[in-house]
Amino acid sequence: MKAVKRAKKAVQKTKRAVKKVVQKVAKKATGLKKGLAKKKAELRVSLRKAEKLVGQKDALVERLRKEVEHKEKLMRINAKTLKETIEKAGKEVSDLKSRVSQSILEVKSKAEAEAKKLKEELEARSQALRGKMNELEEYKKAAEGKLFELEAKAKEYAAKIGIIEKERAGLVTFKGSPLTLLGPELKVGDKAPDFRVRDTAMQPVTLESFKGRVKIITSVPSLDTSVCDMETRRFNQEAAKLPEKVAILTISMDLPFAQARWCAAAGVEKVKTFSDYRDRSFGLAYGVLIKELKLLARTVFIVDERDVIRYIELIPEMTKEPDYDRVLGALRALL
Repeated sequence: MKAVKRAKKAVQKTKRAVKKVVQKVAKKATGLKKGLAKKKAELRVSLRKAEKLVGQKDALVERLRKEVEHKEKLMRINAKTLKETIEKAGKEVSDLKSRVSQSILEVKSKAEAEAKKLKEELEARSQALRGKMNELEEYKKAAEGKLFELEAKAKEYAAKIGIIEKERAGLVTFKGSPLTLLGPELKVGDKAPDFRVRDTAMQPVTLESFKGRVKIITSVPSLDTSVCDMETRRFNQEAAKLPEKVAILTISMDLPFAQARWCAAAGVEKVKTFSDYRDRSFGLAYGVLIKELKLLARTVFIVDERDVIRYIELIPEMTKEPDYDRVLGALRALL
């Protein structure tokens, strides 16, 4: 009997536990049912909103489609119009280009004809002007030559009769025989006289041609003599060591052709040779023209940048060379 009672109690206890579990499950099921109903309601609201948005989207898409179709239609119309406009403009440009090219060719042809005519006229006038200038230059040279020649003759004649300078005898000798010099006796400190000699191309050269430079001017009887040959070669060697502002001139009565030949054979380039054969301008102006020989006495002059004579060496015996050390020493004192 006790066992039955215990069994009954256990069954009742189990029923109560099951009831509690069922109540709890029922309570949860009720909560879930309410939540599910709420979710369904929210879902229905969301669905209605989605349906509304879909409708708006379809309307928007349709409107956009219509706008695109309209714009495409306009673009086709505009493209056709633009194509026609471009073709028309291209034709007009082509016609204009053709007309412009034709006009340019006509203008160019006319301009070239005018330019050619002007060039021919200018060339003819220039040639005539060059001819006149050449005539004037020749006349000027001839006049200058005549003037120097007359001056030289006047000086020589005056020297002979003692008007300008008396003849200076006994200052130089040739192998012991005394000679006479014509022209003035220059001194250190005097203004260097101007002169007119000829270069190896027969062109006139004056003291002005070397303006602003220190000048060593040597006069020699003839480059075809041994002493004159040695002297000129020595000065040519020294010239290579001197600054550009120093000019070395060698003047003689040799013809310019002979001087050019001698320089080429001797390789003399630094020393510039000049001829006094025509006017005797240098010989008479510097007092070194030998009366008996009509040659120049062996002399060295140093003339500074202002054309003032700073050194004079008249070699007493024509067969002797100058004192190179004294000459170069005097030159260095001026540099």
